[in-house]
Amino acid sequence: MKDRIHLFLQHAFRAGVLLTLFIAPTQWSWQPRPKFNLSLADLSLALTAGAWLLDVLLRREWRRLKPPPCAQVLFVLAAGLSFAVAQDKAFAVKDIVQLVEFFIVGHVVFAAFLREQKGALRQSLAVLFVATAVNVGIAAAQYFSGEGVMQVRGTFGNRNVLGGYLALALPMALGVMLGVRQVWAKAALGLLLAAGFLVNLSGASYFAVAGVVACMAARRGHKVFIPVAACLLLAQVFVLPNLPRENDVEHFWSVALYDGDGVATKRYPEWQAAYNTVLTHPWLGVGMGNYQKRVGEFYDNVPQRTGPSEADTQNLYLVLAVSAGFPALLLFIVFLGGAVRKARAAAAHGAGFQSALGLGVGGALTAFAFAAVWHPLIVRGIGLPLVFALALAQCLAGQGAVKNDSGK
Repeated sequence: MKDRIHLFLQHAFRAGVLLTLFIAPTQWSWQPRPKFNLSLADLSLALTAGAWLLDVLLRREWRRLKPPPCAQVLFVLAAGLSFAVAQDKAFAVKDIVQLVEFFIVGHVVFAAFLREQKGALRQSLAVLFVATAVNVGIAAAQYFSGEGVMQVRGTFGNRNVLGGYLALALPMALGVMLGVRQVWAKAALGLLLAAGFLVNLSGASYFAVAGVVACMAARRGHKVFIPVAACLLLAQVFVLPNLPRENDVEHFWSVALYDGDGVATKRYPEWQAAYNTVLTHPWLGVGMGNYQKRVGEFYDNVPQRTGPSEADTQNLYLVLAVSAGFPALLLFIVFLGGAVRKARAAAAHGAGFQSALGLGVGGALTAFAFAAVWHPLIVRGIGLPLVFALALAQCLAGQGAVKNDSGK
């Protein structure tokens, strides 16, 4: 009886993780009550974690209970302490619960799946790239629809969040493309990369991905770097200016200091206000979820703009420092940098597919880190894919994620 329950829970665990990865890259959600949002990915992750934990308890296999990296746990705890100073406690609880979901529950579930399940790496990557292809396909339809530039967003809220997701997905796709041997897989991933570059209208994300892709190609030698660099250069000079959206112009205006009328854009004065807030509340910040409520008090000069402002133009690092304090920001940088270091170690010391995948994961986290300077990217739709990349970096460093997988 116990064996049958174990087998059922293992199948449920596998199906739950793959379903969560497939539906995670979207910001679609519903609000059963004010200040409380739910998505299918939230529910799927909760049920998946419950199935895995029940299996651990029934079999008393306590060695499977491996926590995330220490800095990651401390980051969530530090963010949780900001509840004490939050003006709006409900928003603080919502954001803290989301951090626990992403960086504790999500990490434990994804890392356990990669360690324990045969074929987990191959299956999870395939599902993630299928979800990415669906998003890119939707964004391509939006791109050619003639609607406003902010509507080129896939299943996300706007182009900036879509760009943040592509900063994670495209370098990882290139890493897998370099590691697999099948021609059809290389062609499919190459097409995904090209389409992803086409629909990415966030300048910060586009140039972060382009720079990381060039560096990844350089790591593989001149035979890879020369054609990749040539493609990127030719695309920038000849292709982007002639696309229907004039992508190069959109990239410029998406990060410009001033708009076409010479008025300061919203982004950079808000960065200054955020920095002023950090100086005033350095230890615990103003409380998770309270950034928008409090940052307005610390403006020196508010730009005189009319009409709606573009969403998600904040600096993630300043948002974290304002919301949870400078110690929480340092812990975030430590565990993100640690994951990049682990992925680079896997790329340097691994062989074949593991080396290429390590290169891709390190590139994905690096591109995310750079794009986050211009956009607050720890949000629904990106949080779980980010945590999957973090868990993958940890498992690659321990060589536990690829013992049953290969690039063949």
